[in-house]
Amino acid sequence: MLDSVQRAVEEAVRLDVKLAIEPVYWHPLENLEALAKVLEKVNDEAHLRVIFDASNLLEFPDTTDQEKYWTGWLSQIGKYIEAMHIKDFMFGENKEYQPTLLGEGCIQYDTISKWLRENAPDMYLLREEMNPQTAQHDIMFMKEVLC
Repeated sequence: MLDSVQRAVEEAVRLDVKLAIEPVYWHPLENLEALAKVLEKVNDEAHLRVIFDASNLLEFPDTTDQEKYWTGWLSQIGKYIEAMHIKDFMFGENKEYQPTLLGEGCIQYDTISKWLRENAPDMYLLREEMNPQTAQHDIMFMKEVLC
């Protein structure tokens, strides 16, 4: 994986563009340590960036201290974050992933919101899994909580 990312970043440098990678707990970039290692080895903040998606990083929502968890992530890799995917979810009866309205699932956005206000108030926030019928709710949540 590291070799692939390094080669992709070389091409990003050649083209003078940014490459954004997204850590996901069920993929090779599965945790903060793996991502930090890749960022450190590549060592090119201008061309290698991160898409931060809290829903893809929270493997154990019922037992994770999210304030501590998000503080750790954001303090260590925050300077690399280019954009955030914003979504929320809960687990159904059979532990299946179920998207929910923002603020009605298991993601605790307080720490992320505070970090955004203090460090990246102009960050791109991309609403994923949006339902057009409930878009106004999500827009209000994003304006009130994340901006």
